Amino acid sequence: MFLSRMKIYVIIAAICIAVILLSIYSTSKDNSENNEIIKEEIKHEDVLRHPLNGSIVESIDFFPVVVAIDNSYDIWPQVGLNKADIIYEALVEANITRLLAVFNSNTEVSKIGPVRSARGYFMDWAEEYNGLYMHVGGSPQALCDIHTYNFKDVNQIGAGEIYFWRDNKLYPPHNVFTSSANYLRAGELKEVGNITTSTLNFVEKEVKEDIVENIKINFSNKYYLVEWKYNNTLDVYQRYQGGDKFIYNTGDQTVADNIIVQIVDSYYIDEERRGMKTKQGGEVYVFNSLGKQEGEWKVVDNITRYYTKQGEEINLIPGKTWIEIIDSSEKLIIE
Repeated sequence: MFLSRMKIYVIIAAICIAVILLSIYSTSKDNSENNEIIKEEIKHEDVLRHPLNGSIVESIDFFPVVVAIDNSYDIWPQVGLNKADIIYEALVEANITRLLAVFNSNTEVSKIGPVRSARGYFMDWAEEYNGLYMHVGGSPQALCDIHTYNFKDVNQIGAGEIYFWRDNKLYPPHNVFTSSANYLRAGELKEVGNITTSTLNFVEKEVKEDIVENIKINFSNKYYLVEWKYNNTLDVYQRYQGGDKFIYNTGDQTVADNIIVQIVDSYYIDEERRGMKTKQGGEVYVFNSLGKQEGEWKVVDNITRYYTKQGEEINLIPGKTWIEIIDSSEKLIIE
């Protein structure tokens, strides 16, 4: 009788232990699966991207430097342009274009230029980065308003001359240059903080088959007819201007991973100088290895954003971005 009871107790105990072990195993498995899900969520949500070029970084410890760059056809090639992450191009007077190059302050560049004068609409775009804005003088309207902008102004004409030099082998006004050593010194003395905003929405690179092979932008005349031709081997757009390859001072052809064509209404301030309505919004076309995306640009919290027709932010791939500003979609030819 006693042995019989003992057997029953042992069986009950074994069953209880089995239930407990099964419960522990099930809980452990659930926790393991949950942990994997959490890890995946962290993996996707915790990616930190460089706000200027979209590369994955561990930290952001630099300030943006925006430089007004000459693009007169008789001064090519410019120096240091290959080190910029973002480049804007827009018409100024005399139907020539000028460039606005955005650099990461940690990027070492021994020479940048020729540096040219400020314009109001370029200052509007420069302000979005809240860093240094480097230039040589400016239009009367720009110099009148520049103190109202939220960036650190570094003007070669005046106290800022120490951050620039003139190359006496070249003729003025196309002979002013600066460097990363100079913008680092200016940033330190002017106490410029790290970048806190980004105008672009970067995603992982994914090559599609509906890539636009050839884009033409007719700014004004034959010297300022810009072409971007897609190189399927390199997965980048290569730049041509005036019928020839557009070359960096290094001898390499200019390339871009993203081409943004932004339609911005313009007007004349006087007989020569232009103004642009940089805050009102308008059409936008984006070209990269994701294909052609189109929609609208609008300014949100003083930052230009690019949206699809469905209201989602347009995707850019990591790399170099050129932003082409024209006043009519008729100047854009897609082939």
